[in-house]
Amino acid sequence: MDESSAGSTLSNMEQTASLLNHNVSFNSSMELTRTAGEVSTGSIPDLSFSLSESERRKLLLRQTRAANSTMDLVSKANGSTTLEQSSWMEDDDEESENVISIEDTMDEHQHSKQKQPEEEVIKEEKQQQEQLQQQEQQQPQLQQSETKDDQQMETDELQQEQQKAQLEKMKEQLQYVNISPPPVYFERQLIELGRRCWPSSAQAQHYTKGCYWSPDGTCLLVPVHLDGMHVMELPLDLYEASNISTERSLSKMQSAVHVPEGGTVYDCVWYPLMNSQEPESCFWLATRQHEPIHMWDAFDGRLRCSYSGYDEVDEVVAAISLQFANDGQKIYAGYKRCIKIFDTSRPGRRYDEYPVKFAISCMAQNAEYPHTVTCGNWRGYIQHFDLRCPPKQGPLFTLGGHSAGITQLRYGTDDSNSWQLFSGARKCPKLLQWDMRNYNQPMHEFQRQVNTNQRIQFDLCPQQSWLASGDTDGNLNLWNLADGEEIEALQLPLHDDCCNGIGFHPSLPILASSSGQYHFIAGDKQQQEVHNNTTVAGSQDSTLLEAKSSVSYENAVLLLWCGPSTEN
Repeated sequence: MDESSAGSTLSNMEQTASLLNHNVSFNSSMELTRTAGEVSTGSIPDLSFSLSESERRKLLLRQTRAANSTMDLVSKANGSTTLEQSSWMEDDDEESENVISIEDTMDEHQHSKQKQPEEEVIKEEKQQQEQLQQQEQQQPQLQQSETKDDQQMETDELQQEQQKAQLEKMKEQLQYVNISPPPVYFERQLIELGRRCWPSSAQAQHYTKGCYWSPDGTCLLVPVHLDGMHVMELPLDLYEASNISTERSLSKMQSAVHVPEGGTVYDCVWYPLMNSQEPESCFWLATRQHEPIHMWDAFDGRLRCSYSGYDEVDEVVAAISLQFANDGQKIYAGYKRCIKIFDTSRPGRRYDEYPVKFAISCMAQNAEYPHTVTCGNWRGYIQHFDLRCPPKQGPLFTLGGHSAGITQLRYGTDDSNSWQLFSGARKCPKLLQWDMRNYNQPMHEFQRQVNTNQRIQFDLCPQQSWLASGDTDGNLNLWNLADGEEIEALQLPLHDDCCNGIGFHPSLPILASSSGQYHFIAGDKQQQEVHNNTTVAGSQDSTLLEAKSSVSYENAVLLLWCGPSTEN
């Protein structure tokens, strides 16, 4: 019984060992031997498992050995157990190679944890070294930037000190200088500063066709029928004048530049950025009958370049009206059926064309919207075009109110009335003021006498709210727009013939006016020479002098002082 029980316990231990080797790896410190009592009490539960062929062979060999030498096993039980334990340990070692030990993994995890801070420390040291190197490299740059900043600070301080010193000097100077307010217009009588007359004959009537101040106010442009264009300079004593004596002698209004006649002048316009200190900016444009648009030099009167517009049969067509863009980069030319847009820096026949339905008689442009143009036509309508829109869309809106063709359009000069448009027409006594933000009806209607097809100019005072216009009776009509709704006209007899031109000086209280118109004379075969308010017969027979028709008319340009004056 003892031998059989011992053999059974050994076989059970081997089976459990082999089973446990397949599931758990034991540590060397664990107890591998159990007593017979522990085994017999059933401390190890019955487990179902399957053995491999090698294990089965080993069990069979062990059973045969136990059967043949049971006594040896009893006597040498301790030795056999040690041998079996060693063999079991060998099998365990063979199979444990494929099993991961928990303690080993824990050790490795701890070791990795120990390695991680070491690696982080190394990385931090490297980063610190790199930062130190960058700082060393940036130190000279920082020093240079600091030196530059110091230099800028010093220069800024010097500039501030200089500005302070200049301001103090200005204050000291202003203490001893009386700053005069802007001149008040038309508070006293008008003083004539200069006059220029053109002699005429029945065959060649040299009447003026308006007057145009240059943007810098240094000269006055006057087209004369059959006598070309004249440029007259402002008298030198008027540039810094604050008031004028009533006994001042008249200045000689001689022509500084004369462009000979080449055809009837339809329209002319100054370059808006003209400055006499920059000769390249001193020029004007003119369109004449059967000619392209010419650019004329204001210093010597030479022809600089031309801008040619062509019709459907590739023939040169003269423009009816001209208008510069506010920045001077574009030229808007009005024709019978289109608006041609030229580039100021590119003369020749290159242009953009914007078709319209009616002939463009005059144009104006608002300062706030450079892509729009307001045009008047011979039908008596005012049309506002946006040149960015397709031509099929037509005008944005159309204004009426005049009984004949529009001859002049003018927008307000300052910010307060930049949206106000003034319009005048031929053979129409109305001068209308529009608000383009609400154009259902005109704001005001001013009356003047216009009985012919001639263009009768009007102008706005750049410094104060005065509107001035001529008429066919030779009167000067003035309206003070600051009076509000009830604006009364101030009428002054100025010329003996039609007052066709009015222009305010850009900065001085000086008003320029021009006179003259075409007269139909009976007996054209009779040769007469008609001078200013005088008639001289060219016939040798003095007895026929009384029989000849006498014609008296005035062709003149006046300069009038409308500011403060002193009496000597």
